Amino acid sequence: MSQVFLLGTQRSGTTWLANIFDSHPECLHFYEPFAPAYRLLPYFPNEFEWLSPPAPALAERLRADLPRLVSHRSIFFDPVHATRRQFEREAWLMGKLEAAYRRFHIAPLRFAAQFNLLHLNRLGQKPVAYFEKGEIKVTAIKDVRLYFKAAFLAEALPDARFIHIVRHPAAVVGSMDHQLKQGRLVEIAAHIDRFVASIRAQEPLARYEPVLARVRDGHRFDQLAAYWRVANEELERQLSALRPRAFPLVYEDLATDPLARVATMFAWCGLTVPASTDAYVRASSTSRTDRRTVLDTNRVSATYYRDWVSKVSPELVASVERVCGDSPLMSRFAPYYEG
Repeated sequence: MSQVFLLGTQRSGTTWLANIFDSHPECLHFYEPFAPAYRLLPYFPNEFEWLSPPAPALAERLRADLPRLVSHRSIFFDPVHATRRQFEREAWLMGKLEAAYRRFHIAPLRFAAQFNLLHLNRLGQKPVAYFEKGEIKVTAIKDVRLYFKAAFLAEALPDARFIHIVRHPAAVVGSMDHQLKQGRLVEIAAHIDRFVASIRAQEPLARYEPVLARVRDGHRFDQLAAYWRVANEELERQLSALRPRAFPLVYEDLATDPLARVATMFAWCGLTVPASTDAYVRASSTSRTDRRTVLDTNRVSATYYRDWVSKVSPELVASVERVCGDSPLMSRFAPYYEG
């Protein structure tokens, strides 16, 4: 069984990418198991900490624990092959349990919180998404916290593959700013004011000092733009040494021609495009219904990828240009935003 990590920053299309993999009957997907609050892998270094390989003790522990994630996908039923009705019932119960505990300011039952996390991309759809599974050939882990950990993961898991999805920084910064104002992205909210200091304190990341020097004190757009640049450039730097185990993906490419991009990506993973994925990709990239939750991936992707252009402020665009304008990653967006 092969393993694929779906990597990127917040608000870069990672959830849509995760759902595409989850829609495949031969793929078992895990949503953000490295989220610290859910304690699935509580010993793993935090998101903003650069991790140098080989770290053998940590690698051994991770190799032992990743296969055990499947046990957290269900408490009552087959964690892989539960029927639609079983999954919907368990999802309803786990949601009620977690909500009840939070209502009374009590730490939620861990098994309920972990179930809800691992299925969050499914639960965020309305109605709840259910993808039937057969013989599992690929496991996919989507997480937005691993941009300083790719080299470690590659050495610890020598058979693993990595997909890095990157989206235009103005779109990412605009979306993150909106989410932060809505009280979401709690990990980013808790750390973004310390992001520059945190990067400066880590000697392996000294190469980014020229970028950090452009960030004005307390300027949120500058901080978020630096987060985008440092995270994506470091992820690209580490993965560039892993070809052909790494697959670079531009969100705008996926949005404008999703079926072709998915076919290429799946072929790289050793998968074909089944009817279930074809149907999901078509529905999620052509729907004109209003998005009802932050995790709802239904949208008209051929226009959605650049909808941010008319929504972000000149101040935000100026910050992105100031911090990210000379990033080597920017050339990847030229076909979509120039002319």
